Amino acid sequence: MFHETLTHAGGSSKGTAKESHALMLMRRALNRGYAVTATTGGGAEIRWGRIDRLTGNSVVRSIVLDPQLPAENLDARTRAQLAAINVGDARHVVTADRRYIDAGGTEIPTGETARLRARRLVAVDSKGRVRLTLVARLALLALDHTQVGGGTDGLAMCSCGFTVSAPAGEAADETLRFHRQAMTARFIESLPATYAAAIADTH
Repeated sequence: MFHETLTHAGGSSKGTAKESHALMLMRRALNRGYAVTATTGGGAEIRWGRIDRLTGNSVVRSIVLDPQLPAENLDARTRAQLAAINVGDARHVVTADRRYIDAGGTEIPTGETARLRARRLVAVDSKGRVRLTLVARLALLALDHTQVGGGTDGLAMCSCGFTVSAPAGEAADETLRFHRQAMTARFIESLPATYAAAIADTH
């Protein structure tokens, strides 16, 4: 579940959005050519420009999706567990005395399985299949493309290795923002229809 904040001509409006609605908003934004950027908390920012009919000035509108339970402090162990689950064929195994995730032969212990579910980083469908939530996937994407340099030296670097050199720091930073938006767009476009179906069949 996400908190949804829409900025419009009259100010801003707030509401909530389920995973399916958040995914629909991001897909629709891409179809309209809007900029979408994943955030490290597991949310997304959608921004677009338009011309104000009264003033003729260019104005920015936005939709910000913030998880109700942000994906904070994803350490290396948690990220490795999520990566194993994301490969596919992960299942939630329930026995007489244990509940754990089997991620393709990698067993995630009971306590850590419970922690992943409590943090809403994974979801389980009606057949016991485990998937990463949209919050987890957006957070991992953003962490893979965080800015690790930039400023007045005109150099900006992404954690993925992408590096930009420009005459001014602001120009380099802007190019890196475009890079993060491109990576977010690629991620959204790569999600198969089966992922949307899986979202509808989780508890």
